[in-house]
Amino acid sequence: MKEGKRSKRDKGTKGDRDTQKKKQRSEAVQQQGPAAPAGRSYTVSIAVAASCIENAQNLELATLLAGQVARAAAIFNVDEVVVLDDAPGKQEGRVSAAAALFARVLQFMETPQYLKKALIPMHPDLKYAGVLPPLDAPHHLRSTEWGPYREGVVLRAASGRGSWLDVGLDRHAHVPQAVKQGVRVTLAMGEQPSTAEVDGQQVLQAQLVPATDPREKAGLYWGYITRIAPSLTAMVEQCPFPGGYDLVVGTSERGERMPACQLDLGAFRHALLVFGGPQGLEYLNTCFDQGSRTIRSEEAILISLAFLQPAIGAAQRQRLQQDGAAQ
Repeated sequence: MKEGKRSKRDKGTKGDRDTQKKKQRSEAVQQQGPAAPAGRSYTVSIAVAASCIENAQNLELATLLAGQVARAAAIFNVDEVVVLDDAPGKQEGRVSAAAALFARVLQFMETPQYLKKALIPMHPDLKYAGVLPPLDAPHHLRSTEWGPYREGVVLRAASGRGSWLDVGLDRHAHVPQAVKQGVRVTLAMGEQPSTAEVDGQQVLQAQLVPATDPREKAGLYWGYITRIAPSLTAMVEQCPFPGGYDLVVGTSERGERMPACQLDLGAFRHALLVFGGPQGLEYLNTCFDQGSRTIRSEEAILISLAFLQPAIGAAQRQRLQQDGAAQ
């Protein structure tokens, strides 16, 4: 009898503990505020000086360096890579050989494997690009994979009949709009394949969407934009995102030293992180007490992006709270 009573009392105590835990979890959720949306509205851009490519001893090493920058951008969800054309001896109004090489390799790496033949023309700068490790980003879908979005290239189009596109699958995709041949587009494919017969051919039905939709609506990383900036002014003023950059930060070993946990970037929407030391920026030191006299650009990008990840996450939680309060 005594054992039975003790067992019943234990059950009651356990029930009280479970109720208390549920209450604590509920309070924690309320304190966190509204749940983060599935999409991602903010962007992170990096700017890298083309001179880091020019300093490479040969084409193979220059290609490897550009490939490392591309991999770092994909790993940390970078939405834009700006090549700052600071090569010495550059002719006015023309792109230097170093900047052109850098941009070509970056574009080659970002392009899905099934679109490279159609979109990337052969060029001496890409001699060694084929041996670089792939980005393996979410938009680099394999032929055996299905996703709600996919990149495609227009194969042919006819007025009133739409466009046929190569999307790296065993069937072509079709959209009702007539789009110029050879153009790369982003397609919404649906959660499951949907086929139809158009002009006697079985095709996958798709919809044209902005290239930002996978990021903004589904939170998918969808590659980066590559552009060449001839000057520091152009780097900032030619921002492709609405409203421009509202946060621009340079990185340098001579910059301000602040622990990552104390770093406050503010509630930015479009951030630009600059590597290479141009004048006129606020600098942040992201690698304290370095053992080597120098940190190479490709190393600095990895170190700095890893260092800034907690602050970027905190800034976006802050922005979501501000947006929620404004509503």
